[in-house]
Amino acid sequence: MDSAPCVFSPSAPPLSGGCRVLSLAADGDAPGLTLWLSAPEGEPPAEGWPLLIVLEGEAYFTAAAECARRLARRPQKTRVGPMMVMGVALAPSAERVGAFAFTPGPDTGDGAPAPRGPGLLRRLVDDVLPLAVRQGAAPARVALMGHSMSGQFVLEARARSAPFARFAAVSPSIWWNPAVIEAQPSQAHSELFLAVGAEEEAPGLPGPHLARRMVSNLRDLAGATGAPLSVLTDEDHGSTPFASLPAILRFVARSQA
Repeated sequence: MDSAPCVFSPSAPPLSGGCRVLSLAADGDAPGLTLWLSAPEGEPPAEGWPLLIVLEGEAYFTAAAECARRLARRPQKTRVGPMMVMGVALAPSAERVGAFAFTPGPDTGDGAPAPRGPGLLRRLVDDVLPLAVRQGAAPARVALMGHSMSGQFVLEARARSAPFARFAAVSPSIWWNPAVIEAQPSQAHSELFLAVGAEEEAPGLPGPHLARRMVSNLRDLAGATGAPLSVLTDEDHGSTPFASLPAILRFVARSQA
């Protein structure tokens, strides 16, 4: 990553190397967003670069972009070629859980956040995705990645046939709305990546954590969809998104079936 990101506008020419930053103001029920965009050096190929959109970019963008850049140095060994990485962060004023939720969730009391996931999905589809394509992304090779509640958002987006080519859900919070399992389309399971840490349902965890069935729910989802599931040994809820990055990048880089 270049050490000095440059600010860009939605009408900027295609990106060649380095990192750029853009802020989008709130729009109706959709929160304000900060976007970070990293691209390979040189002109994009005619069809565009593959693109990984990373939700909760404030936590995962830097690691994902640096991992993509380094693995792309030797694609014959790593199976990861040049690609774009975009981080998407909610504005600080946004209510995080509600922003990613499509349903009220298990808590029906007054303290439950209002689900605003449809607004965020609309923003990603109508504003962020076209912006990325203008910057050199291949429309047919865009993957959406999320972790925990944003991982659940990825599954909800897939259930609604959102126009992303691939979906990567890492330790998704299926406990929030288990119906998302049955809502998944049965076709094209090869474009769904699932990962969870083995320690996320370890016997020694407190009862409320075990009740969320972090590993068991993913096994149910994998069984229902036919998608492969990676259960990462020794990884917990916080470490799994970082430990799964190389596999996610290979998933994004893989040729279309």
